Amino acid sequence: MAILGKKEACPVCGGEVKGLMPMKIGGKRTICKDCARQISMDKALLENATPEFIREHLEYRKQNAEKYAKHNWQIKFSSLMQLTAGVDVEGRAVYLAAKSISATEENPVVLSFDQITGYSLYRGKKKLDGMEDTGDIPLETGISALGGIARVLNSKSSTDTVDNFHIKLTTTEPYWREMDIKIEFASSQLYSFVGLSAFGQEMKQFCGVIKSIIRKDPVTVGGLR
Repeated sequence: MAILGKKEACPVCGGEVKGLMPMKIGGKRTICKDCARQISMDKALLENATPEFIREHLEYRKQNAEKYAKHNWQIKFSSLMQLTAGVDVEGRAVYLAAKSISATEENPVVLSFDQITGYSLYRGKKKLDGMEDTGDIPLETGISALGGIARVLNSKSSTDTVDNFHIKLTTTEPYWREMDIKIEFASSQLYSFVGLSAFGQEMKQFCGVIKSIIRKDPVTVGGLR
């Protein structure tokens, strides 16, 4: 994008490229905000992406939105702060919306059960749960420790600390072979916005659903199946 004079047109749609830090694709070509906000793919794919590749992806995202609208999302997760998700048990599909994967609730990433092949959960760099874990102890311990820290800070009215979880998935989805869903928050948010109980319960339920899907076990949450 030229600093002075005529600005370059978006190589994907031909629209005007605005803003100080537009998204770049292969060859350091900049694209417009309208195209950029529709993209949901591993950032590594953008490094060598051609305009044709991006146009194919945007068409795929339109089809993804249509797929999302057709499913019946019987199970929804809304207390995970920076992640919202849903499950269509009969339709064998999951949707994921999070800033870290550039997917909104209007057009989240939709994956079939068969596309999800691996899972692990981290708090910071410490692994709490994975496919090899059959019990709730690692995840339970992580949630309990987080609650203890938050309660101490809350009682002392101290400055909030920032904490995070990472839900890491491997899939056969061509745009997301490896997906790192980041949930970052201040300790006080577990009280003022969500509540530790709701957050912890939904985190355990969501991770349990993902593990059941990969293991091809029946998917159940709160009596739903």
